[in-house]
Parts: sequence; C-alpha cells; structure tokens
Amino acid sequence: MFLSAVLFLSCGTLYRVPCPDTAQMRQTVNELCSPTYEGRLAGHTGDSLLASLLAHKLSALGFEPFFENGPLQPFSVKSIHSYNTVMIYRGRNANRTLLIGAHYDHLGTGGKGSGSLRPDTLAIHFGADDNASGVAMAIETARLLTLHARSRPDLFKANIIVAAFGAEEAGTLGSKKLADTLAALAQLPDLMINLDMTGRLKDSVLQVSGTGTFSQADSLLASARTEHFPLKLKTSLSGYGPSDHAVFYTQKVPVLFFTTGPHADYHTPFDTPDKLNYPGMVDIAAYVTGVAAGFAEGNFIPVCLETDVPDMGTPKAAFKASLGVIPDFTYEGKGFCAGTVIAGRPSQRAGMKNGDVVIAIDNTPIKNIEDYMKKLATLEKGMTITIVVQRESQNYTLEVTL
Repeated sequence: MFLSAVLFLSCGTLYRVPCPDTAQMRQTVNELCSPTYEGRLAGHTGDSLLASLLAHKLSALGFEPFFENGPLQPFSVKSIHSYNTVMIYRGRNANRTLLIGAHYDHLGTGGKGSGSLRPDTLAIHFGADDNASGVAMAIETARLLTLHARSRPDLFKANIIVAAFGAEEAGTLGSKKLADTLAALAQLPDLMINLDMTGRLKDSVLQVSGTGTFSQADSLLASARTEHFPLKLKTSLSGYGPSDHAVFYTQKVPVLFFTTGPHADYHTPFDTPDKLNYPGMVDIAAYVTGVAAGFAEGNFIPVCLETDVPDMGTPKAAFKASLGVIPDFTYEGKGFCAGTVIAGRPSQRAGMKNGDVVIAIDNTPIKNIEDYMKKLATLEKGMTITIVVQRESQNYTLEVTL
C-alpha cells in the first residue's frame, strides 16, 4: 500500500530523487537566526520580512499562495500584529490535503514575562532548535515532496499546504488564525503534520505524538521505515500538546507531531545554530517525507479520533488535580476562557462547554488566567468544587468532581 514511500526513502536509487539537502536546511536556519531579526519576537518589525522570505523559498519550489490576496496571512491578536505564510502545491489528481506546519517566531531578546528561562538576561534568543529547525525541515520536506509528486503524478493524490506560523510562543495565535479561517471556508486539511524543535536528535530518539488521532497512524509510520532505519520512535497517542498541532486537533483534524524534545538550552540565548544535529535533521526530514508521501499515495483518508490530554511532565506536576481544560490564549476579556474542554474529563462531565468563561471557583473570583492557575494549584484530586461560568451572557453554576 505504501511501497512508493519506502522506495522514496532510498534517496533516489530508483526514482533518482535526492536525499535531504543539509546545506539548504543549514542556510534556512542561519537566515532565521540572523541578528537582524533580534530573536524573532512575535510582532517584531521583521515579521513581514521573515514571512516573505519563507514565501519566496516555497515559491521557488512550485508552491503558490493559498489565499487569493497573496502568500501572507496577516493577523492581530493581543496587540500583536504578525503573519502566517500559507502556500500550496496542488497535486494533479488530489482528493485529500496535507498541511505541514512549523512556527517561525521565538522570544526576541528575552526578559521577564517573555518565556525565557533566563529572564534576567537580556540577549538575543536565537531559537535555532525552537523553531528554525522545524521551519527548515518543513521547507526541505516540501522540496522533496514536490520532486516525488512530479516523478509519480498519477499516484500522488494530495494537495500540500505548507504553513509557517507566527506568534506560536504567544499562545499559538497564528495557527489558530489559520485553523479558524480554514474551518470557516470548509477547507481544513485531512492531516496536519507539525514540526517543532526537530534539530537536537539525541540517541536517535524521535518523538511522534498523535498516533491515536486516526486509526491508520501506526501503519503509516511503519510504512516509511527503511530496512536500516536510523531512528528510534517514541510515540504517544494524544493530539493535544503545547504546540500548533493541538489547535488543528481541536478542529477535529488528525495530527502527527514530530519533535526531538527539550534540552538544556531551551528558551535561553544558547539555543544557537552550531548546536544543531544536522545529520539527525537529514534522517528526520527523510522520514517525515516518507510519511507524507505514504499519506499522499495511500488508499485512505483519515477520520479524526478523540484522545486524552498527555502527561505534560514537570509543569503539570505542580498541580494535584486537573479540570481537563485547554485555555483559549487569544481571549482578552475578564475571566478564564476554556478554549477546549476535553471529553471525559471533570469539567466536561460537569457540563462545561468550549468557549465557556470561568468567572469564579468556590466563590473565588477568576479575573484572568493567572487567577485560574493560582486557584488550580490549591485543588486536589477527589475534591468537589463549584465553578461559575459565563455562556452567551448567561451564568451557569457547575458542580465538578476532580
């Protein structure tokens, strides 16, 4: 079923398709990490230049703007004005759409409230792994896919959208803008692949999340493995998580999230291009391309399945209980807005709905997300609490057992 994907990963012995190009990925990483962009803070004056640069690279590969008014999708949220780059390669006999996404923004020069793990150090946070590596890999994967599509046009049945998201670090704002727009147009993709922090491969371990979001995920991943497969896959079922794929998953889009995971330089000025594992990036890009080609030539179109929220490790460990709610980071009003209420979790069982605004928990007023987090830290599993939510100008009182 996925023979073509396996053959493709032989780096062209049959179809003369080249292996991933290290020099191209290195160049893209270096361009994004240039001091000119001062750490790529969302809303920086260089956002439009960066987005245009990425559009130019994709145009050279045969991609065209997805939207009629050009390759850049502007958006303004939380006083941040930024851009997504959204371009498409149209397959000759397409009956499905794949979206490959990666965020291009980072933390600027850091400082308090920036998300930097060195908040007292004002210096350029280069974000080579987070996420210049993912952007470089998305563009290289796009190049390889177009070569593959041209070599087998009658078998390649997918349109390929490549999106470089702005303002992920500010709360996945760019991906939410695109997902909402595509939903309104009834043009959501059939599968979304997210590449975030793919440049620090260690011990050959590649993390892949979202394998429970559609029934064919495991077979698709297996089909792209070569005889001497260089990677060790660590998979997880959930489609949720702290990156752009979760936004599409809440829109009922099956997802696969590829990452090499966190490291000591994460969100510090020391995440620099010289520390990337480029041979590892070549292996990952080849594998992701094989997975994408298998989807494009497969005999299935995935149907989204519900999964649980993953264990987020140390950050979650600070809380003894969970309501099963993912915040809407774009919400600017009073209270805490539940962007996604996870099926089967305490809040959903009590009747909470997506978009509900929490205004009180056990008589404690909740004015913003900070109030919500402080209150959550006082709760323990097994407790029964009262939550007041605002829904379409009406207040509702919910009894939630944690």
